[in-house]
Amino acid sequence: MYIAFGLVTSVIGVIIDKFQSEYNLPLQIAALLPFAFYLSYGLFSIPFGIAMDRISARFVLLLGMALMTLGSFLFYLSDNYLIVILMIFTIGVGVTAIQTAGNPFIRELDAPSRYTANLTAVIGIGALGYAFSPLLVPIVQSYGFSWNSVYLIFGCINAVLFVLLYLAKFPEVHLLEEEKIKIAQVRSLLRNPIIITYSLGIFLYVGAEVGTSSYILIFMSKVHGVGNHESFWQPGSLWYSAFPSKSALVVGLFWLLQALGRLVIAPMMKHVGEKNIFIFHSFGTIVMLVLAILGSEDISLVAFALVGYFTCASFTSIFSATINSFDSNHGTISGILGTSIVGGAFWGWLVGAVGSFSNMKCAMIINLVAFSYVFALAVWGKGKLDVQPAPLVSRSDEAV
Repeated sequence: MYIAFGLVTSVIGVIIDKFQSEYNLPLQIAALLPFAFYLSYGLFSIPFGIAMDRISARFVLLLGMALMTLGSFLFYLSDNYLIVILMIFTIGVGVTAIQTAGNPFIRELDAPSRYTANLTAVIGIGALGYAFSPLLVPIVQSYGFSWNSVYLIFGCINAVLFVLLYLAKFPEVHLLEEEKIKIAQVRSLLRNPIIITYSLGIFLYVGAEVGTSSYILIFMSKVHGVGNHESFWQPGSLWYSAFPSKSALVVGLFWLLQALGRLVIAPMMKHVGEKNIFIFHSFGTIVMLVLAILGSEDISLVAFALVGYFTCASFTSIFSATINSFDSNHGTISGILGTSIVGGAFWGWLVGAVGSFSNMKCAMIINLVAFSYVFALAVWGKGKLDVQPAPLVSRSDEAV
């Protein structure tokens, strides 16, 4: 499941320009693809958390898998751009459901003491979907199939997973008291300065992550004239068959380096400190994005991939700093932070709109502003980091 929703999440970064060309749309309309996908987090993170508590985690999980399956097949079959956008939203709702219900299941499948290690391992495996998906589109096209054929592949994968999940014997999930969402506490928490500043941090971070990764191909095409079928290798070679698009490869590396970065910094935090890691990497994100915007073609390609690496600490640091600042209501706080992922919808669309009306360099500067806020939060934020024991992992963690 984690690989499956990784596939449908990161592929958006390489289909926006194809969607735009297919239906002859302006970029601000094509930018509704990431908008529709991430809007689902803002609308459904808390409702699915409540449904998991009141109905069952199994119900939410199967519903999510069904929506991902239906959305993928209908995306492939559709010839109307509005239906395509609606199906992206449907897939996003499914991913939100799986994110919400999936993590608690992992705790039930092994000894509670192994929960964090198991969750980290599953998320790490799921990163394969994020890394491979952008490469799948040019590979499919190189064999003569249409770009939207990847959604037929996703639909088949999701359908098989749905059947397997339906037939599987599910353990009963018992939510810990601190994992439950308490609607009555939302209003009072939203008045807290820590909640406000760090929720905005999630909003802007996810928005900038989406606004960067989703527009790498368009930036390279419009700014440096790099076509979707330009490769680092000669046509006919084995490497060309595997990586026919250098821009799509960079998008894949963006997500892969982010995942590897999390594995690298996890042990470092014990020795260097979480706050220092957060400051260093959030600053590195800004530096790499500046190089990507101002650099030559080769520098931009390398810098965009390294932006992915340097983002590895931001989401988890913001989340942990928020959770560590409170002794209770962790589930409600997690729901609020999960809802803030909707920033990927609004900020991602804004980048596309500015790119359409102005140019892609100006559009990328919008991401620079958002990442600068994250850096300021790392330096001056009042949330608690470097606290032991480790904070509870959010159900919405690893959502982009």
